[in-house]
Amino acid sequence: MSEQQPRFYKIMLMILPVGVVVGTIVFMFMYFYMEREDERNHAVIASYGMRLDDLDDMVGKFTDRIGQRGHTTEQGRGGLKQTAATIEGRLGPQNVGYPVKKGEGEAIDGLLWKSLWVDLTGTSEPDQVVLAAVSYAGAGEVADGNALSTMMMLASSMAREKPAKTIRFVFLPLNQSPEQQNRWLRDRCVGAGETCIGIVGLKTMTAAPQAGGEDWEVVAPSEKDQLWWRYLSAAGTVPDQEEVSVWISSSVFSSQAWKDRRSDRLQRTLKEAKKIENWLRRAAK
Repeated sequence: MSEQQPRFYKIMLMILPVGVVVGTIVFMFMYFYMEREDERNHAVIASYGMRLDDLDDMVGKFTDRIGQRGHTTEQGRGGLKQTAATIEGRLGPQNVGYPVKKGEGEAIDGLLWKSLWVDLTGTSEPDQVVLAAVSYAGAGEVADGNALSTMMMLASSMAREKPAKTIRFVFLPLNQSPEQQNRWLRDRCVGAGETCIGIVGLKTMTAAPQAGGEDWEVVAPSEKDQLWWRYLSAAGTVPDQEEVSVWISSSVFSSQAWKDRRSDRLQRTLKEAKKIENWLRRAAK
């Protein structure tokens, strides 16, 4: 036994360093593997909103499963609640990773309806805020579900960008006129110490687009609004303005266009979303 014990210790002394080395290698492999997996998953999540199948899934949820989203009926109120929960879940910490905030609401028939928003925080001028807005109320049609889904796509696809100014993606509980929505946004969705430098709103198209007409329906009432729109949609010098606004729409957000051509509508929507993405980048430069 006395001869076996020293041999045993010698063997252990030889094995232990090897075990430490092997353990270190395994640990380092697992660490870097998990880091790569986390990075890959984050990249997938952050770009998830620009995938055709994801857009199709979101539009389907808002139209086929949730349906009407409004304040006048029990079904509509239930739809609004489900939609708010869907926005929070899809864009929140467990998925894209945004903290979802809620603004001051408005009481209608005894219920308080609030805006939801997520911030792409500016790197150099975070208190200068561009509001990118859409209503999450709707008739349950593909057109309004598509508009809402597009804004969610933009928030998702831009999640890892670093604009100079903050882009705040706001989801409004009421479907009102651009003028009323602007008032809501400025009163309820801009914090103390922040400045709203502009609003880019997305809305459904009010009438069927005319053949050969403009691709975009734009509501920019004042001259300074129109100047800002020209800056966003084309090359030019940034205008020295604050609190300008444009509300835009396209045939892909029309209930009277692309009928029975859902797949074509969704494919075109991705192209239109890329344009809006570029306009938001210019707004937040």
